[in-house]
Amino acid sequence: MNRNFNTEYDIRTDNRIDCRNANETKEDYGGDLASDKGVDLNNVGTENIDSVLDNFKYNNWSDLSLEEQKQSMTDLANFVATDTGNKNPPEIIFRNDMPDGSYGSYNPETNTLEINENMLDDSTEAADTVAHEMWHAYQQQEISDPTSKKGREYQEGFENYISPEYDFEGYENQMVEAEAREYAQGFKNKLKNVV
Repeated sequence: MNRNFNTEYDIRTDNRIDCRNANETKEDYGGDLASDKGVDLNNVGTENIDSVLDNFKYNNWSDLSLEEQKQSMTDLANFVATDTGNKNPPEIIFRNDMPDGSYGSYNPETNTLEINENMLDDSTEAADTVAHEMWHAYQQQEISDPTSKKGREYQEGFENYISPEYDFEGYENQMVEAEAREYAQGFKNKLKNVV
């Protein structure tokens, strides 16, 4: 499969939020814009999301050891794999040598989710990173299913991937990123309600 995107640039940073203006009209880059409302996690049919997110509450997160934070992120990744029906969830690799500002990335070639363990001070961003990157893993699973119409759309999106260093707004607005961001927003919204 020919991919014209570099997964190393699919890295979550805080400045992505600062680049958007809610009152600004955006150009159409060929993908769907995310509503940023997030998935409704009150109606998920898998294990109780509240128990999975309990450790991500601000007061709980700050009391966890690094190993407990890693386990919480792994538990959340397992929840997302079940929620999305991912039959081949990625291996999670925690690294301490990623660039500053990088939260994590999904590599479809190795089916790995790399998480920067030096950026775990913000529990909401930690949950957001896991959910966002796990959605990319789901998208890759759909690509591998020849009967999936959505998979063909994802494949086209990745073949025409816009890297943020060339066009940040285009990167944000492309369907594959907009969907991942919207899915992850549901977890952020849930954390705001349980904190």
